[in-house]
Amino acid sequence: MATKKRRLLKVLAFLLLAGSVGAAVYFNLRQEKAEETYATALVERGAVVDKLAETGRIELVRTVEVKSTIAGEIRDLPIEAGAWVETGELMAVIEPDPNQSLQLYQKRSGVEQGKINLEEEERNFARQKTLFDSKMIPAKQFEEAEMRLTRARTGLRLAQLELDMLEAKANLQRVQLPEGQVALDEVRVLAPIDGIVIRRNVEIGEVVASGLSSYSGGTMLFEIGDPSQMIVRGDIAEIDIGRVEVGQDVDMIVDAYPDTTYRGRVRWIAPVGQQKQGSTIVTFDTEIEITDHAPRLRQGMSCDIDILFARRDSAVYLPVERVLEVFDDEDEEDEHSRFVAYIAESPDSLAAAPDSTRSDSTRPDSVLQLPLSAFAEVELAIGIETSTRLEILSGLASGDRVAEDPSIIRSKLEQKDEEEDEEEEQDEER
Repeated sequence: MATKKRRLLKVLAFLLLAGSVGAAVYFNLRQEKAEETYATALVERGAVVDKLAETGRIELVRTVEVKSTIAGEIRDLPIEAGAWVETGELMAVIEPDPNQSLQLYQKRSGVEQGKINLEEEERNFARQKTLFDSKMIPAKQFEEAEMRLTRARTGLRLAQLELDMLEAKANLQRVQLPEGQVALDEVRVLAPIDGIVIRRNVEIGEVVASGLSSYSGGTMLFEIGDPSQMIVRGDIAEIDIGRVEVGQDVDMIVDAYPDTTYRGRVRWIAPVGQQKQGSTIVTFDTEIEITDHAPRLRQGMSCDIDILFARRDSAVYLPVERVLEVFDDEDEEDEHSRFVAYIAESPDSLAAAPDSTRSDSTRPDSVLQLPLSAFAEVELAIGIETSTRLEILSGLASGDRVAEDPSIIRSKLEQKDEEEDEEEEQDEER
């Protein structure tokens, strides 16, 4: 009896051991046969923008350099840099240098001398006319007196015109001094336009050169800019200039205000490119008009500019890394490419996903791992192409799932096809 019990215990132990070994082998084989899974992502709808990103600097369209028409010493400067001035407003007072003052006195003396000559010739003409009417002098003598009177009148008009022009250009003002002293002249420099004083280059007591008679062009006293129209000036490389056209919309972000996007449009493109010193790149000067006028924008500010070539605000798109460009090399002389993606077929693909990798497939940020058998190649029609996104015209719809890395899926599918072809050949040989 005891022997039978021992035999029964041995049999039970053997069966338990065999079952354990069998279960272990079964689970190992099952794990080995488990398919490898690959990450997927949703096809989304959003903005696709084809643009050229460059940098630029804000400038005023209209700026004027203010100079004095007469050389001299600055006596007063009532305007500071940054001030707003209106046309005709006094900006500086200059005392002419001795040479300029002497020229003024000579012009005034010429006018006075012309008046004296005219009065003298008028009296002489009146006497000659009386004698001629009495037939006491010949006609030739009377005509000579009349001609001298005409010359005197013409000389006076010319001297007066020269003086008026000189005083008008210089905006002269006579300063009345106490009796017995000679009156002095002051040159009043007036604002030529309405605008902001961008810079002031002189101080009281400095001697400035005339902007009319100086070979150097004269001393610049002020620079005034009209802030009603601003532009952004940028240099576009020749490789990109072919796509830039006048009238294209531009988005601008000023470095000083990174949270605000300003609008503009291309207003001018230089007809001739320039190659800067030390560079091999040819660039074209491009002006962009700022259509969003803002008082806080100032000349000299740097900004990032995006020249918009095309834009779709609600388009089906994929990131470029989820689309694969395939080249068909069957005919080397006529090689062309096509764009493909690998779509996860639904709903079977979702049902085939392992429980541990499933997630809410309707969420754009969800990650779903699927086996290779769940993917199928689909050819895409592409619209706008940018450096980050591709507009999908056909082949996919918003909400579809595609492989995150199409190159891996394509490689695995090609490898699988090769293995199947080898198995078929071996079967045929058998």
